[in-house]
Amino acid sequence: MSSLTPNSSSPRGPLDPTTLLTAVPALIGFLPERSIIVIAFGAGRALSATMRHDLFLDGAGAPRPELSGLLADLGTITDSYGVEEVAVIVADDRHRIDGPEYRRVVELADRHFSAIGGVAAGFALAEFRAGAPWTTIWCPDDQTWAVDMSGGRSGLLGDPHTSPTAVATAVRAGRRILARRSEIRAMLDPLPGECSRQRPDRDCPGCAAEGVPRSGAATAASPADLLECAIGSVVRATEPLDCRSLPVLDRAVSDVRVRDALLGLAVTDLRDRAETRWRELTRRLTGRGRAAAATLLAHLHYVAGEGAYAGTALDVALEADPGYELARMLDECLRSGLRPAKVAQLADVGYDAAARLGVRLPPITRQAAG
Repeated sequence: MSSLTPNSSSPRGPLDPTTLLTAVPALIGFLPERSIIVIAFGAGRALSATMRHDLFLDGAGAPRPELSGLLADLGTITDSYGVEEVAVIVADDRHRIDGPEYRRVVELADRHFSAIGGVAAGFALAEFRAGAPWTTIWCPDDQTWAVDMSGGRSGLLGDPHTSPTAVATAVRAGRRILARRSEIRAMLDPLPGECSRQRPDRDCPGCAAEGVPRSGAATAASPADLLECAIGSVVRATEPLDCRSLPVLDRAVSDVRVRDALLGLAVTDLRDRAETRWRELTRRLTGRGRAAAATLLAHLHYVAGEGAYAGTALDVALEADPGYELARMLDECLRSGLRPAKVAQLADVGYDAAARLGVRLPPITRQAAG
């Protein structure tokens, strides 16, 4: 799956290539390997979106048909976004970075981005590490306005882990750059030796304060009680859940009315705590409950413009329940490049759902990325 990350707080151009390339891992959340990355610039030279996908090459280094299809889709997305210029980065270790293989890739991209004037600049490097060499493989007439080429057409990468963008991301989201995309998935792997869904339902002291009955909580609670319980659990997200709480929260996130209401937390001050709790529930529940928790997590990441994290959470949700409708809808939105601001409108659905249950959500305090 591709990673599409709208960037609302990134530096504005013109950027020199070394600064741009060094910032890429922080923009997408991990160190890309064997990837093609499209950087989109909008009005005012603002870096507006980062799109990453696996680089499909055959044994001779030629683009495979699926790469052409991918670039066609990305060309449509950038045109619909109102993008004014794109730079393409090839990160691959299978050929010389100045060889013809990667130039053919950018030539193919140039044709598919013709609606916005083609590719303004293309770069290649073998890996994203401090000191790695990069080179320019495409820059017709040096006419790019978003990337400043005056400093030369090759150079050495800075440290992606200490770039200004990486530092800003760590401060804002408390998240370091991961070594590879598989580490994002590992963060959602089931926890071994955890409580079973079939474990007998017991009292849930953590939910009693929200009005959930202490006896038979998971079966006796109303949707309003379950929503209050889930919100209370988010408020206390720094405290790990015990096995008595899981059946209640399993039922809470599995109830469509409650789940829809919980979508609203993605745009409130509880957003970061909700991320912690949804990730924990994703790892500790199975089946529909795991799918629901992973979908709530994906929605939260999507609204924040964290495409790699959203896509991975959606993969987990659909593996847990291939027919889970909201996960399928969000997955299609992500693949088609729908802006986070549009997905954030699901928060309105959340507030309406909570109101119908007689529960008041915290006020909206956050905006969608991009």
